[in-house]
Amino acid sequence: MIRPLDGKSPRIHPSAFVSEAAYIVGDVVIGEGTSIWPGAVIRADYGDIIIGKNCSIQDNAVLHTDDHLELGNNVLMTHGAVVHGGKVGSNVLIGVNAVLLEDTDVGDNVFIGAGAIVRGKVPDNSLVIGVPGQIRPLSEKQAERLKDPTARYIQNGKRFNEQGLGLDFKEFESGS
Repeated sequence: MIRPLDGKSPRIHPSAFVSEAAYIVGDVVIGEGTSIWPGAVIRADYGDIIIGKNCSIQDNAVLHTDDHLELGNNVLMTHGAVVHGGKVGSNVLIGVNAVLLEDTDVGDNVFIGAGAIVRGKVPDNSLVIGVPGQIRPLSEKQAERLKDPTARYIQNGKRFNEQGLGLDFKEFESGS
């Protein structure tokens, strides 16, 4: 479901896949090739949310902010993850049920482990695991995984769109 709020409507690139079971409201920008899966909530009622190109916002993930939230390109936000404000760089994997708190600033090429709770600055090329999140250097294998973390999901989003399983943006634009 896509809804305007206070005169601001989500702007979604036509190549994106958005599940009919996702909820997107307010001042949201969703980039080219991005996929938004069932149960995802993107609620920009207090501030804007910008999602870059080729991101994958998976089932039951939540994006919300009190002022501004920005995801770079190729961000893989896995099942149940929560990002509440701040900035996330490009080529970032956010593990299952991980939480990024307000004002988090995540660099590029970062692997955030499942269940981690992250606050503050995370430098480029880092691994974050635990509660609270402990920052470590990436292994070679982890760095390789971040080179194109969303490629599989870009193709899956196209497959879903081709089979008529995504929202019809023409309906939304006409006000139906």
